[in-house]
Order: sequence, then C-alpha cells, then structure tokens
Amino acid sequence: MSSIPDGFPISLQSWPSTEGDPKKSLPFMIQRIRDERGGFLNANEESLRREIAEAGADDEDDGTSEEEDDEEEEKPDRQKELMKAREEMLAQIEYAHQHTMFALDFVSLLLSKDQPTQASMTISPFLRETLPLGTLGADKIHASKVTDAVKEDNKHVAKGFKIQNLNKTVDSILASASRLEKEIEVETKYWEQVLAVSENGWAVCRLPNEKQTLGVRFGFSEASATFRNRSLAALRREPDGSIYLDQGIATAEPQYVRVRIQSNIGECGSSTVPSATADDAPIEARIQQARNTIFDTELWQELNREARTLASFGVRSKDDTITCPLSPNKTIILDLVSLDDYSPAPPRSDDYIAEGISLALHLLLSYAHRQNFHRRTQTPAPLSAYKRPNPPYALLRPLISRVNHQSTLSSIHALLVPLCSILTSTSLSPPPTYTLTKPSRLEQLSKLPPTEATILSLIDHLQVQLTLSLTPACNIILKTRTLLFPLANTNFNLTLEPADSFMHEACRAPGVVDHWRKAHDYILFATSCALAGSFASPPTKVPEGENGAGGAARWEATTRPHVLRRVQGQTGQGKSKHLSFSLEDFTASQKKGLRLRVSWEWMGGVLEHMPGGLDSRSPGAGRGKKVVKGEGFYEWVLLEGESQVVGRGMAGEGGAWVEGVPVKSLKEVVEIAERD
Repeated sequence: MSSIPDGFPISLQSWPSTEGDPKKSLPFMIQRIRDERGGFLNANEESLRREIAEAGADDEDDGTSEEEDDEEEEKPDRQKELMKAREEMLAQIEYAHQHTMFALDFVSLLLSKDQPTQASMTISPFLRETLPLGTLGADKIHASKVTDAVKEDNKHVAKGFKIQNLNKTVDSILASASRLEKEIEVETKYWEQVLAVSENGWAVCRLPNEKQTLGVRFGFSEASATFRNRSLAALRREPDGSIYLDQGIATAEPQYVRVRIQSNIGECGSSTVPSATADDAPIEARIQQARNTIFDTELWQELNREARTLASFGVRSKDDTITCPLSPNKTIILDLVSLDDYSPAPPRSDDYIAEGISLALHLLLSYAHRQNFHRRTQTPAPLSAYKRPNPPYALLRPLISRVNHQSTLSSIHALLVPLCSILTSTSLSPPPTYTLTKPSRLEQLSKLPPTEATILSLIDHLQVQLTLSLTPACNIILKTRTLLFPLANTNFNLTLEPADSFMHEACRAPGVVDHWRKAHDYILFATSCALAGSFASPPTKVPEGENGAGGAARWEATTRPHVLRRVQGQTGQGKSKHLSFSLEDFTASQKKGLRLRVSWEWMGGVLEHMPGGLDSRSPGAGRGKKVVKGEGFYEWVLLEGESQVVGRGMAGEGGAWVEGVPVKSLKEVVEIAERD
C-alpha cells in the first residue's frame, strides 16, 4: 500500500446515484421518527395534522431562504468529495489486505505439517512466535461408500437392537420386581421376628462395631465384665428370612450347672437338666437358651472362685468338678455339662435335694447381681491408694451354713432323745422333756417382697432355742445361732432356769461356746448335777456344842455337784458313803450309746479302785467282781438304734450282776444305796 502515491486520483467506488435520496429511504425515516418522537406510540393522526398545518404557515416565511439554500447546493465542493472517496477506498483496501494475510497464514500453517521449510517462508512472524509449526494439519478422506440400501439396512439393525434392548429391559424389570417382592417377603418375615423379640422384653440395639446390624442383649448388666461383654449377639438374617443368633467368638454350645448327690453306695440324686433347644425353634427360645448358658457359665466360674476359699470346710475343686460335704455319708457334686451331649438320668430318692440346691445357687447369683446394682447406685467411697477388694460371691457358703446348722440339730436330737428316754425310764416325775422352737420371723418377712423374703431365708443367720426340762428346779436353755459371715460356724449359748435354781452355784452355765462338743459335755454334766441335787437334803445348821449324834442320816452335797455324801453315826466317827451320778457316752459292740450310772461306796471302798468305779466308762466293768456290803452301782443304758433302755448293776456283799428289763427306778436305786 505504501507504493501507491497519495495524490493518485483513482477511485474504485461507483458514483453516487441521483435517482433517490438516502434520507428519504424507509429505514432512515423509521430511525428519524424514533429519534424525534420517541417511537410510534407518541404519533397519531391528530398530532400529525396539527404539525402539517403549522408547517404550511412556516413555508411562506421560509420561501426566500430555501431558494438561497438551493443555489448554494447547486455548487458542491469537488475536492472534498474526492478526498472522502479516497479515504473510503484506502479503508477497503486495508480490510482486503488483512483478510488476505490471514488466509496466507492459515494456508502456510496448514502446509507446515507436510512442508515446514516452504511454509516458514510465507508465514507471518507473529504467527511463527505464537504457534509452533505443524500445529494445524489436513488429510484427504475417501468419499463415503455407504449406499442408501446400506443405510436402510443399518436402520433395521438399529431398530432390532433397540427392540432387543427393550425386551431385556422389560425382562430385567420383571425379574427385579419378582426379586423385590421376594425380598419384601423375606424382610417382612425378618422384621416380624425382630419385633417379636422386642415385644417379649429383650433389648434390641445396634452392634457397636456394625452400625448396620441389629443385635440383642440377653445377658445381665450387673454381671462381671467378661460375661457382660459376651451377652450381646447379632440378629442376622437367613436367606429365607429367619433369624439366627450370631454370638461371635463366644461359644454357642448350651451348658448348665448340674448338681448331683452321691452317697457311700453311689449316686442317689441329680438335678433336672433342661434339654437343648432345636435349631428350628423360635428365636425367643434360642435367646432364652443363650441367656441361660451365659448365666450358668458365670455361676460355674463364681463357684470355682469361692471353692478356693472354702477348703477348710471340705470343699474341693478337681477335674472340672466341685465337691462339697452334705452330711457324714453324702456329698454334693457340681459340674458344668453340655446340653447337647446330656442324657437324662432315671428318678432317684435325693433328686429333690439336688433340685433345691440348684435352685438356691441360681437365686443366690441373681441376688449377687442385685447387690452389685445396689452398690453401683450408692455414693462412691472416697478415693484411696488401696485397691478395693473383690471377694467371691457367697454361693456355697449359705449352703454350708445350712448343712452345719442341720448337722447341729441332728446332733442335738441324737443327744436329747436317748437322754430323755433314759431319764424317763428312771421314773422321774414329771418326765424330762425338751422342746425345740425357732424364732418367728413371719412379721419381718411379711413386710418384704416375696423375692427378698426368699433370699433372706437363704442368707440370714439360723437360730434355734432348745429348752430341756430336767426337774422342776432345773431347766437348761440352749440357743444355737449359725452365722454366714465371717465364718460359717455355730455358736451355743447355755443358760439355766429358773433364776433361783441351786444349779447356778453348783453347775454354773458357761454362756456362749463355739463348739457342740463343749455344749454336749455340759448338758450331760448339768443333768448329772440336777439328778444329784434332786436327792440332796438342804444343809442344816448344827447347834454349837452338839456333835449330831443320833441325827438321821441324809444325803448332802459335796464340792463335786454330781456326788452326794451320807454320814452314818456320830459326826467324825461314823462311816461316810458317797453317791455319784454320771451321764456319759460309751461304745459297746461297735455301737454308740448313752449311759446313766449311779454308784455308791464307802470312802476308800472297793469300787473306788476297781475298773467299774465312780469314773469308769466301761459299760460292763465290775461284772464278776465282788463288792463289800453297802457298796454297788446301777446303770441305765440305751444303745444307738435301739428303743429299749436296759438296766444293770450289782450291790451288797457278794452281790451278783443284775441286768435286764424291767429297769429299776432312780428312787429305788437311791434307796438301795442307803442300806447299810
């Protein structure tokens, strides 16, 4: 463009047409109306007529001026028109040049992929810096060989594929509907069972580690941590919608603590062991079995813990069994058995004892759980550096306490029954008797709920009061109390009645003793003293200066309360005879028994030094021996297992041994002893 001179008078634009005025064209007029009147909305016929009338009046005034303007227009400026035309031509040439350069750059960039050297000669510097060579390329493609028949065939194929896919979609929808219907039935069955589990009182919750899985808590919140954590099982769904209980790593084998009673001749009793729940049983029954299993497993562990502390009471834990003495010839055997492998035993005589012990153990463990809850709800103890003790539950200890208590009662009856029989055979009046009373706690228990009253009857101390009426002037009161803590032992409280009885001085009661043998010996000794006291004459005061000559002989008490003394003749010159009463246990022919012995002799007599003397414990001692006149003995014997009291003895110089029934009365024997 720089090679064209500025004064070049050439123009490529045609001359303007004189046939029409651009200002009178329709677009110009529309634009003018918009500019002058603001659009066609403000222009109407009435306003236009008014403007035309006003314009006609002004035409006359402006006629002269228009003529002058026409003259000026007839003389245009030719040079200005040429300059304007030149500028327009240059602008059009510049526009064409730019488009040509763009086209050249496009073609050069397109050829730079195949002929980069030749294309780099024609490409513009700006494009070379902006885009690398070979950025744009072109390839020649072959013309399509798809005919109308092929297109039509493709349409049919596409239509077939659409129909096939639609059929597959319909089949998939139908299959999904069937599967959804079956899934709804399965889910309905599953949730009905879950709802039944919840309505039956079981706690349904989410599993801690599987939030999308439901579980049931069937254990006990107050159990130890080990069993509390194992008491949560998942309620998983079977393919048919039923529920199976997933207990995780915990064993699903049902177990139960069995109680057996074994005697010297073999097993004589067993507790009832429930049968295992079938696999197709309702989910509630399986949850119940899992709850019972976790409870009995905890019971077995607590029994083993407690058994280690009760070795002094004869409790032993060995070979997965725990043994505990029940009586001298019976033993309790505890073991944990599997319900799957258990076969029920035939009924036996002591099944009720085993069943009662099993029920008591389960009740005591439930009571221990309640005590844990009570301690947890109380105000905690102050913090201490010492670890709080965790003693084992008292499960076997109440049973041992009751066994000891029953053993004590059996020992009491074993002593007092033959004792009263022997004393009755001596024709005492009134006949000696004993009564056994238990403190009534009905009023206290009636204020408690039935469950607590039942537990209290198992764990509370046991107390019995026994009254032995020997003579009108002597009654022996024995109170037994068996404690549970700290030791399962029995205390015996011995007292005498009435308060003015001579026995308070002659044979003072020992008070509380901790062993039955001590109480046993005291009862026998006190009975001997009471019998001696019933024949003793009250002491009389001899006037000063008299020696008692010619006084009647009588039995007087001595320093030994079970021995009486009789002085015949003048005091200090007469003979002294002793009358002794003794009650003692003995054994004859491998049989145990009880013997009441009354013996009399002169001071320094034969009986004092012979095997059948005052303190002899041999039942047949003195048989075949000869005694002097005025000495002798008589005894009442009752052997274990027999109901008939046997009397035997001998008296007088050269007296023979006398044995048999009927026995002599105590009064008759004392009268024989009084003879010279």
